[in-house]
Amino acid sequence: MTQWNQKLTQRLTSVVGIAAIASCVSLPAFAQMSRPGMNNSPSTQNVNPSARNQISSLDREFVTHAFQSNNAEIATSQLALQRSEDNMVRQYAQRMINEHTRANEILTNYAEQRSIELPDEPVDPLNQAIAQQLAQLSGRQFDQAYMDVQRDAHLRAFALFQTQSGYGQDQGLRSYAAQLLPNIGEHYEMAQQMNGIRTGGNTQPGQEMQPVR
Repeated sequence: MTQWNQKLTQRLTSVVGIAAIASCVSLPAFAQMSRPGMNNSPSTQNVNPSARNQISSLDREFVTHAFQSNNAEIATSQLALQRSEDNMVRQYAQRMINEHTRANEILTNYAEQRSIELPDEPVDPLNQAIAQQLAQLSGRQFDQAYMDVQRDAHLRAFALFQTQSGYGQDQGLRSYAAQLLPNIGEHYEMAQQMNGIRTGGNTQPGQEMQPVR
């Protein structure tokens, strides 16, 4: 495990209180849903109609929370494109929109194949309240708050997806969660990097964001 992975796992454990978070988390730099060679379709192997009715409550809950989490990322990032004038924030927001949209497309396809009903509310109440608070801000105040939201949201998402990848009953969903962990870790690290810039780091606002390694 890399030093960064150790720090991230420790912080996740303290923030979300999940003792079951795996002690060895692999976040390969190039394992993203949108990259060539990645299996972008949920597994349908050995799935039959009777099996679709045997999806565990844990797996169903994961689909619900992952779906709403992706939608929350998209909604707040669309708001960032409307309100932020910072190039770095806008670059980050557009990436969040692209990647979380793709992640939800795959998840929705999976849910349809397994007859898992998606929630009526696309975003959960907590993230609805967060979006309402963000909508009242502007300028640098908005930028800072948006990046804080991104950092915390990806901590929660990391816990959710890591738990599913380790304890989910459905192999297809476990694989989906495991494949997205690198993206979530990278999004978190980008948010941390940009928070450092806005709280006294060496890089000045408006500079190109350095690639996350």
